[in-house]
Amino acid sequence: MRINAGKYKSRNIEITNLETTRETSDKVRQAIFNLIGQFFDGGIALDLFAGSGAMGIESYSRGIDTVYFNDLNSKALEIVKKNCKSLGCFSDMHFLNFDYKTALENLKDKKFDLIFLDPPYAIVNVDEIIKYISDNNMLNENGILSFEMHYETICSDKIGKYVKIKDKKYGIKRVVIYRGSE
Repeated sequence: MRINAGKYKSRNIEITNLETTRETSDKVRQAIFNLIGQFFDGGIALDLFAGSGAMGIESYSRGIDTVYFNDLNSKALEIVKKNCKSLGCFSDMHFLNFDYKTALENLKDKKFDLIFLDPPYAIVNVDEIIKYISDNNMLNENGILSFEMHYETICSDKIGKYVKIKDKKYGIKRVVIYRGSE
């Protein structure tokens, strides 16, 4: 897997090859960044279901200052750490090994500019996850929340403080982008 743009453009990262993770292809990752904005002028990102860390690393490559990676699978988190070390960005990263609810609870006092959610397709409580983020004011004003889900997953147009601004399908994957409505 390769980084698409920014300071690590064309650099390879390792994928997890685990049954519990599903990698976002280079093509879909590029499409997501086309939807949310190509590059960033600093900020903090959260990659809640990190897998290999491709989304968080791509955002860092494009200008995010620091990324919080979380994955319940410790083997996946080790791949994220390995990828960050190989790129030389390990010191700007934070790594959590929790289920997503515990991770959000531990991070509820943080404010993020960019949040990536790509849970296993079996997790269908999209609104619940986003409502928790909204209720705890975890996304900065003008922040973006990118949610990857199965294309048949139902999600609301407005959840808490956030409104759906984009909704695109890519094969069996659907990407929904939310932004603050205030």
